[in-house]
Amino acid sequence: MNRQKIFVLPLIGLLFFTLACNLASAPESGATAIPAPTEAIAQATTAPALPASGACDNPYLPVVEGATWSYNLAGPIPDTYVHSILSIEADGFTEQDVFGTGVTRQGKWKCEGGNLIALTPSGGGSANVETEGVTVDFQTTSLEGVTLPASINPGDMWTQSLLLEGTQTINGETFPASNQTTQVCTAVGLESVTVPAGTFDAMRVDCQITMILSLGMSDPPTQMTLNLGNSSWYATNVGSVKTVSTGEGLDSVIELVSYSIP
Repeated sequence: MNRQKIFVLPLIGLLFFTLACNLASAPESGATAIPAPTEAIAQATTAPALPASGACDNPYLPVVEGATWSYNLAGPIPDTYVHSILSIEADGFTEQDVFGTGVTRQGKWKCEGGNLIALTPSGGGSANVETEGVTVDFQTTSLEGVTLPASINPGDMWTQSLLLEGTQTINGETFPASNQTTQVCTAVGLESVTVPAGTFDAMRVDCQITMILSLGMSDPPTQMTLNLGNSSWYATNVGSVKTVSTGEGLDSVIELVSYSIP
């Protein structure tokens, strides 16, 4: 039993932080350099309005190929990461997070008239998160709702639920795993937020998240339910500038350090 609890922790940590990043991030660009924090302050006040990008046009999550955002993550596992948009399709896009501790996460989003839908916390049809000694590989088997609507007004509410099923490999041992996630979000309104990248007037969105994690190391499988709170601030034509997550001893703060949007 102790071994099961120890092994399920990497699954919880990886899934929680990749989910937090997904909820926090706007959508690797070789040509676009990530500015230093001091440069980002100037960019934060001069970034031009973005042209419409069809199905993926959303004022709070700019979908621009080659765009990059650099974040600091404070929490149980402090880290930094760079979020980027790898490619854009007619009805979706592919994103990537590269963490300072070695974790790489790729994910796919679906776009419908400006409504943005994260297909999984860590990817689309074939999702994976990798770090030293641990690999989480999932398939989306059920998906409903939206992650971020095309238009947001104070008081608006929306939901998203998804079921991920696949495997977790720890030091060469592979086990079946699943993640049932449901989030209920409410738009609070515009607030002034100061982060290393600058000061922004940003839309605050509060979400209540329930994650049911299962790892098939035994019969019956080891299962955990996490109830989490998540507040994110989105600045127009910039993306996510701050996210505060609470609950289950997994409190964290993500802040925008710099960004570059071509």
